[in-house]
Amino acid sequence: MKRLLALAALAAIAPTALAQQRPEITPAEKTARDEILALRGEGFITVPPWIQLLAGDAVGVGWMTSGPGDGRVEWTQDAEPDTQVAWKNASTSRYGLVQANSTVQKAVLKGYDPSKPLRLRAVSRPITTFKPYQVVYGEPTTSKEVRIPPIRHADGSASFLVFNDVHDRIQFYPLLTPLPGPGVDFMVFNGDVLTDPMTEQQVVESLLLPMAWFASKGIPCYFLRGNHETRGAMARRLHEYLLLPEDRYYAAMTFGPLRLLLLDSGEDKPDSSKEYSGLNDFDTYMEEERDWLAKEIASDVYKAATWHVVVEHIPPDYRTPLDKKWYGPTRVEKLFVPLFDAGKIDLAVCAHNHRADVVPPHPDPSKGFQFPVFIGDAHPLARATVLRVDAAPKTLRIRRFQSNGTVGAEQSWTKP
Repeated sequence: MKRLLALAALAAIAPTALAQQRPEITPAEKTARDEILALRGEGFITVPPWIQLLAGDAVGVGWMTSGPGDGRVEWTQDAEPDTQVAWKNASTSRYGLVQANSTVQKAVLKGYDPSKPLRLRAVSRPITTFKPYQVVYGEPTTSKEVRIPPIRHADGSASFLVFNDVHDRIQFYPLLTPLPGPGVDFMVFNGDVLTDPMTEQQVVESLLLPMAWFASKGIPCYFLRGNHETRGAMARRLHEYLLLPEDRYYAAMTFGPLRLLLLDSGEDKPDSSKEYSGLNDFDTYMEEERDWLAKEIASDVYKAATWHVVVEHIPPDYRTPLDKKWYGPTRVEKLFVPLFDAGKIDLAVCAHNHRADVVPPHPDPSKGFQFPVFIGDAHPLARATVLRVDAAPKTLRIRRFQSNGTVGAEQSWTKP
């Protein structure tokens, strides 16, 4: 009887949860959503290639197959599609074993030159039999070709977009990406693009297919977790679908004059919170990240950069009284902000609050927080935003574009 009551209660709340995840949308939003979902293939390759940044001069490629198989990437930096090309091959091996017998395929392109255009296609074969001394393959399938323009430029410029708090509303990407204009080198998912991932289908539809959509537009991606990506049945498996630099959810990369710090800000409540069922250890994790960050800002490569920009989900904000501040923001401010000040960062790009905002530097330099924080908005579409950062040897600029095409906030910096 108790089981029946529990199932009835679950059935009662399920429509509400589904409505929050898939709300009523306009015809334009439906068209945009369908554009991304249409990338799902019906053959052996079900999710076409997506491209993830591993460093300023390194990328990885992922794709998915309908059943167990192997995978490789054929790639070239010859820009002429009609000439004879000697395609290079890339695959992934770990612990002496080439990746195979999986539906998630990955490859890292070694020798990739970011100053040249990139062309690639994924090739996978079904594995019909996998015995200790005999593997039987089916016929190979090749994806459509993906083309990425150079992301390292002779003039030393670098430009990227930031999306945040999309919460499974993938229609925002086709609708908002054109607003900041052309010339974008890459895009950063700044957390909560997935809402508490529970199934592989949700991961595919809300993250992998959008990354494949950006790849089809010539834009590589970097994925940063928000607090919602750390929840749900798939949170501990999310890394299996991704290519992560040094197997971490945080990184530092150089693009021209820019040193970009991509930080994982963790959960927003204490590890002991009942919601986490005793399964979180973010205090330890964040302290390890802080130690890594301290080494980063002391490094020669960091000091050599003209501009230093942080992207992280949970924003620091000195304006909120300590007794009204959640644990996650307090931890970010305790562990990271002193290092931001020590490293003299120019800008932090953040999310999480579901409210567009700009936090100016603290008026009292002795209090720290000597950098602006630009915060993107969230759903519905009328409030959604996309941020664009442009770095050049002598200038840095950030603009927050509203969904109607207007610029809600912007700031520029100049150095001699």
